[in-house]
Amino acid sequence: MPLLIIGAVVVLALVGVGAFVLLKDDGKDDPPPVTLASPTSPLFTAPSVEPSPTTTGGGTTSDPSTVLSETVRTAQGNTFTRAGTRTESCITRANSKMLSELSTNPCIGSMYSAVYANPSRTIITAISIAKFASPSAASTVGNATNQQGWPKLLTPSDASGLPQPRANPAYWTRTWTRGSNVIYAQSYWSSGGPTGGRTGSVFATAGEIGVEITNTLLWSS
Repeated sequence: MPLLIIGAVVVLALVGVGAFVLLKDDGKDDPPPVTLASPTSPLFTAPSVEPSPTTTGGGTTSDPSTVLSETVRTAQGNTFTRAGTRTESCITRANSKMLSELSTNPCIGSMYSAVYANPSRTIITAISIAKFASPSAASTVGNATNQQGWPKLLTPSDASGLPQPRANPAYWTRTWTRGSNVIYAQSYWSSGGPTGGRTGSVFATAGEIGVEITNTLLWSS
């Protein structure tokens, strides 16, 4: 399993219907969970044109979309299959609390996102990558996850063939910073059921593919 990026900020948040649990992975004992209100999640619609890369891995930090390849094979040996992509401005993709942070730390270029299914197609993960003017700006926006500031959740389109979760599924959001980039991994059961805690499969899946994408950005720089 690849090592987590040294110096990277990792923020973990669990969102459920009506509540979420916030945890920060900083090498210290976890603080008591905090319960706050949950956001809604809009429908993901796969565009007709997807990024050109079709192989696993690769890419450069100058074009984050190139790491969102058709398949992503992780260090654990699992292959995640891409079900669609979305490229939009950060302002369009951000929820209200992330949008507030973007007013002082705007993105450079678009936010690149892709929806992936795990091998059993039971867990869906939306990966989003945003680039900022500096590592400090990226860290600040990444830390906004502490206040529920993250991209709006993406779910598969009907055309993807993946199961559609029920409305407003519970999900884990995990965040990493890599240089001037912030990587978000938002995972949930395809059935839309409860995600469970940090020892559960949804949390682990978000970390597995999120770390793989983050490490790809590291080795491609």
